[in-house]
Amino acid sequence: MLLTEIPNFIKCKKIYNLKKISFNKVYSNSTHVSKSSVFIIEKKTKLKKKYIKEAIKKGAIAIISNEFNRNISITQFVVVNINQSLLNILQKIRSNKPLNTIAITGTNGKTSVVWYISQILYYNNILVKSYGTLGYYINFKKRYNSQLTTPDYTILHQTAYSAKKNLYNYVFEASSHALSQNRIRDLKVDTAALTNISRDHLDYHKDFKKYKEAKLKLFYNHLKEAGHAILNDKICGIEIVKNQLRKKVKIITYGKPKSDINITKSKKYVVIKIFKKKYLININLNSSIEFENLACAIACSLSIDVKIKKILTILKKIINPPGRLQKVLNDNKNFEVYIDYAHTPEALKEALISKTYNNKKPNLVFGCGGDRDKGKRKKMGRIAKLYANKIYITDDNPRFEDSSKIRKSILKYCKNDAIEIPKRKKAIIRAIHDLNKNEILIIAGKGHEDFQVIRDISYPLDDYKLASKELRKK
Repeated sequence: MLLTEIPNFIKCKKIYNLKKISFNKVYSNSTHVSKSSVFIIEKKTKLKKKYIKEAIKKGAIAIISNEFNRNISITQFVVVNINQSLLNILQKIRSNKPLNTIAITGTNGKTSVVWYISQILYYNNILVKSYGTLGYYINFKKRYNSQLTTPDYTILHQTAYSAKKNLYNYVFEASSHALSQNRIRDLKVDTAALTNISRDHLDYHKDFKKYKEAKLKLFYNHLKEAGHAILNDKICGIEIVKNQLRKKVKIITYGKPKSDINITKSKKYVVIKIFKKKYLININLNSSIEFENLACAIACSLSIDVKIKKILTILKKIINPPGRLQKVLNDNKNFEVYIDYAHTPEALKEALISKTYNNKKPNLVFGCGGDRDKGKRKKMGRIAKLYANKIYITDDNPRFEDSSKIRKSILKYCKNDAIEIPKRKKAIIRAIHDLNKNEILIIAGKGHEDFQVIRDISYPLDDYKLASKELRKK
C-alpha cells in the first residue's frame, strides 16, 4: 500500500512531506520497526523523541501521531484519533481473519497448551500459526522470538490476519498483563481456554481478585457469542464462571474424572476419556500436569472441529516445549536432569510432584525473580522444603533488587534443608556433580530462557546447555 492512500481511511488534521512510496507494516513499538514500515505513537508517550529516532533508524518511512513532531524529514500524519487510526490502518493492510482463533490464558501451562495444539494441527496437515512466550511460529517452525508473552496489538493483528485469503488457525497466549492493559483490543476469539489460576504477578495486579478478573476478561470481553470456552474443572469457583458465560457459548471441561476430557495413566497405557468414551494409547508424556495441559489442547482442537480419530492418531508424536519439564539428554542412565520454567508456587509444586517416584523426591535448583511479587518467595521456600530432597537456592533474574536479600527471603522457609549458592552457573554445576545413583534433579525458574537479567543487562546463561555440558563431564 502507498503512503498516499492513508488519508483515504484515517482522519488527518495535517499531513507533512507526503511521498508516494509503499509500506507493508505498522508498529506502535519502536523496537519492532522494520524497513518500509509506519510507526504510530501517542503524543503523551514518555521518551517519545527517543522512540521516533529509533524507529527512523530502523527503517520507518512515516510517522502517525496526534501531534506534529519537529525536525523529522519523513512523512508525518497528524491524526484526530490515534487508536481509531491504528485500527483502521491495520484492517486495511490485513483484512482477512484466521479460520479460527484460539487464546489460552491461565497462571501456568499456557505455553505447553499452545505447543500441544500446534503439534496436533501440524501433524494433521492443518495450517497453524502460534504466538507466545517461545516466539512466533508458522506451521511449527519458529520465525522469531517474542519480547512479551502476548505482543502489542499491532503485532497480534499482523501475525493473525493476512492481506490475502487466510487459511491459517491462530493460537496465542493471553497474559493477564495483556488483558489488563487492553492489548488485545477488539480481537474476538473462537475458543478461549483457562488452564488454572494461582498466585502470580501480584506486583502488578496488587491482589489476587484483580489478577483473576484480568484473566477472565478473555471470556467476558473477547470470546465470540457462540464460541467455545475450555475450562479446567479443578479451578476453585469455576461453576460461577460457567454460569456467567453467555448462553450460546459451548463449554468443554477437563481436569477431573467426570469432566468432558480427562487423561489418566494405567500400568501399560494412558487412558484418554473424551465425552464418556475411553481410548488406550501410548504417548511420551507421563505426569499429571502434562496430562492436564494435553487435555486442554485436545479440547481446543475439538472446538475447531478436528476429529477425535485424527487427534488420537498423532498423540504419540507430541513432545514438551523447550524448558517445560524438558529432559536433558544424557547417556548415563543412573540419574535424570530436567529443565522447567516453574516460577510460581503452584508450578513448582506440580513439577516436583511429577518427578517424585516411590516417595523419592527430586533435587531442586531454583531462585525467585527480582522486582516481582515478593510474597511468593515464602510459599516457594515452603514448597521446596516439602517436595524436594536436596535444595540449592540461587539467583533467578535479580534485576535491580539485591540478590542476596531475595535468596535470604526464600531460605528463611527451608533453612535447614537448603544450600545457598549465589551464582546460578555454580549452583547448577554443584547440583549435577552432587547427583547420586537414581536421583532426579529439576532446574527450575528460567526454562527456555538463554539469559539472566542483572540490573538492566541480559547476560548469556542457558540452563539446558550448561546442564548438558556438565552431564557429559560427569
